[in-house]
Amino acid sequence: MYKLIVVDDEELERQAIRYIVDRFCPDISVVGEAGDGAVALQVAAQVQPDIVLMDIRMPEMTGLDAAKHMRAIVPEAKIIFITAFSNLDYVEAAASLGAAGYMLKPVRPEKLVSSLQCITHSKLN
Repeated sequence: MYKLIVVDDEELERQAIRYIVDRFCPDISVVGEAGDGAVALQVAAQVQPDIVLMDIRMPEMTGLDAAKHMRAIVPEAKIIFITAFSNLDYVEAAASLGAAGYMLKPVRPEKLVSSLQCITHSKLN
């Protein structure tokens, strides 16, 4: 079972992602949530996730900054950024951090499921 945390400042987004993962990804368990990057680091330290779904623009600490610090906490975790912004600077920054994916909101459920399946299947190989 893979452990996943959802990091987004919009509670409705977190709930939607949790629903999709719970319903369509039986080999993934949502083990934590956070509304900003600073809390995400605390949650990651506690639950040691395999996968992190992270928004980029959030209060307190951005998703990009949180991802930099998260590498020290859970270096093997796969980070997928989910954001409403297609800003090229964000895409490049995410790539430089070794992001496993970058999706634009609103994320279609089948795209999220497909991305998660790619990650879990690649971890098996």
